[in-house]
Amino acid sequence: MRCSTVSILVIAVCLSSAFAEEKDPKKGERKNSEPVSFAKLVFPIIKKNCLPCHAEENFNPSELSLDTYDQLMAGGKHGVPFVPGKSKESILIQKLGPTPPFGDPMPLDPKKKKGETSRKSLTADEIKTIADWIDQGAKKN
Repeated sequence: MRCSTVSILVIAVCLSSAFAEEKDPKKGERKNSEPVSFAKLVFPIIKKNCLPCHAEENFNPSELSLDTYDQLMAGGKHGVPFVPGKSKESILIQKLGPTPPFGDPMPLDPKKKKGETSRKSLTADEIKTIADWIDQGAKKN
């Protein structure tokens, strides 16, 4: 009788913790299977980190304006900055890394002095969000 009571108690504790985890997911986390929204997740990252230089009204050597989805899709001097479905082949993702195929890593750090390493960069989560959006087809959603 004692063993069965202990077993039932252990099973009950395991089940209750499993249900507690299921009901209380960490806020702000996106499951990998969920579609990445351009408007809700990607554009806020662009607005905060890219628009200081890549706004239509600003001159930038790449001629890439990121004010809207349509301008992003139009691309700049180096073409469209991403290949839908292929984030690793996309210039946008490559430029966010430490060794881009050309020019400086993005975003530029306005406080950086010549010869110094940039102190400004996107977080790994922000880069993953953009990469996931591209891998999901870079939709206007």
